[in-house]
Amino acid sequence: MQIEPRRWPGRVVPSTDTDVDVAVESLCVRASWPDADRLWVRRLLEPWFKAGWSVDALLVAIDTKPDGTRQGRPRSRAQVAHEFLRARLQTWTADGARLARPPLAGMSLGEWFRVNRRNALLHAPRRGGPLGSEGERARAESRALAHRRDPVERSREKGRRRQEVLDSLLVPGQKVPSFADSWRLVAELIPVPRVCSACGHVRNEVTRPAHRVA
Repeated sequence: MQIEPRRWPGRVVPSTDTDVDVAVESLCVRASWPDADRLWVRRLLEPWFKAGWSVDALLVAIDTKPDGTRQGRPRSRAQVAHEFLRARLQTWTADGARLARPPLAGMSLGEWFRVNRRNALLHAPRRGGPLGSEGERARAESRALAHRRDPVERSREKGRRRQEVLDSLLVPGQKVPSFADSWRLVAELIPVPRVCSACGHVRNEVTRPAHRVA
């Protein structure tokens, strides 16, 4: 299987002649060098690929020096692409002869495929197990409810099912709490308001005698 230059993995170190051609084209596309002579760029980069350099590592070397500083101005229109590339890579040669270690670690195409296959399996959606009897019944009820066109009927059915769930939470032998029970519980939980928090006195209602009108 041949990979398109735009989709060539940047961390992969090309090994075969076909891979080198695709990697060279990928470098020229990503560097925006449509006028680059691919043959001269290939001749220049072949020893770098053999030394374990990838396209991503070469792009880093074009922009920065081994100490992390910037290389300089971008390529001008008057500069030939492969000569510009040769000048930038010159700073990455040790003693002018040996190639420096790549700034980014590379991998083989087989390793890249294995990593992507593993990641695809890890992020693949998991298939749910078979439903039990309760799950099948709930799904059948949901489907039957969804096919009903009357919105009022659907709302009543939802309310009935919700009430069944709430009733199942009651303790056996006890009746459903009424509104009076709820208000009584609220009265027990809410404290009597105080007149002054510093004083601590509780406000008491004063019973006043009723005045009779003669």
